[in-house]
Amino acid sequence: MSKLYAKKSYVFVVLILLIGFILSACGPKEIDKETGGNEQGIESKENEGGNEATGSIQASYHGQEGKITVYISGPEQMVKKLEEEFEKTRGDVADFLHMGCGPLRQKVWTEKEAGAIQADVVWGSDPLMYIALAEEDLLEEYMPEGYDAIKSVYQIGDGYYTLAGERYGVIIYNTDRVKQTPKAFEDLKDKAWDSAVIMTDATQSSTALALNSALYQMSGNNFDYQKALFDNHLFLTKKNGEVSSKISEGEFDAGIAPHDGVLRLKKKAKKEGYKVPIDIAWPEEGALAIQRPIAVIKNEARPEENDKLSKEFVDFIISEKVQGITTQFGFVSIRQDVKPPAGIPEKVKIKAVDWHFASEHEEDIRNGFKNIFKKK
Repeated sequence: MSKLYAKKSYVFVVLILLIGFILSACGPKEIDKETGGNEQGIESKENEGGNEATGSIQASYHGQEGKITVYISGPEQMVKKLEEEFEKTRGDVADFLHMGCGPLRQKVWTEKEAGAIQADVVWGSDPLMYIALAEEDLLEEYMPEGYDAIKSVYQIGDGYYTLAGERYGVIIYNTDRVKQTPKAFEDLKDKAWDSAVIMTDATQSSTALALNSALYQMSGNNFDYQKALFDNHLFLTKKNGEVSSKISEGEFDAGIAPHDGVLRLKKKAKKEGYKVPIDIAWPEEGALAIQRPIAVIKNEARPEENDKLSKEFVDFIISEKVQGITTQFGFVSIRQDVKPPAGIPEKVKIKAVDWHFASEHEEDIRNGFKNIFKKK
């Protein structure tokens, strides 16, 4: 045998072995007999009691015993304060993944589609997410301690999620640039506001999606209001916080956004001794009530200690002390014994939103928004 032939034979054998390795690596995995599921440890569709569509009963646990994972949105300083308070007497028992409401929703949805939501507790985003998760049997049923102290109008969720705060969709305006304060959402349809109004993109922010669901209902379950804003060259931004900042900086005269961002801006300005030219116009139709629920993600593989910590965190968030902390950052408390944040009128008109209706029509509302503002 020549050296050349031997070399070719050696290369051929190596290639055969390499191809076999690649095929075995890309092929189907053997099902884990202990979990009864795939390589991620998710229950298979045939498992008794599982959810065929989503695999809602998670058969493996992502974290470590004695430490929970919390997905949370909200002001950074508020989240930091809550983490410190929760761990003050418990030690390092929680990992807080702080993100915007839109990214939070996207992360939950991506993990759900992959087969397992990695959080133990989720707090933030819009109420539509929680309704959908409850319907798919992905939330643990839990009635938190202190539930009786919650105002009856806020006792929602049937024990699968708990309302932990509320924001109001309002009109925000620049006090230096606007001479005639808008009295109603309808006022922003006037040509006097052409190219002067800003709002967050409902395809980028879950809070903005919730706001648009509320505006859709306010308009009689149609898109007439959004179409009027489009005709008036409404400017869309990616984040809710940008609405307040761009108005205060004079880039726009007015906008539609949650009220709490304005309260924080004004509070910071007062504390640091300067004035900020921004204020809230409480609309005649009523401020749009945007709920902020909290829930424990269902996972039967969660260690008992972590399950206890998850429920303790929900109790903690709706406690009188913590509700008092959240009002300092502009959020409306759900408790009977906690006063509203400073800056909210005593007799403000509130317009309730039918979130179950919004959940049923979420796809239509999202697509309707896209069709109006994404015509390219």
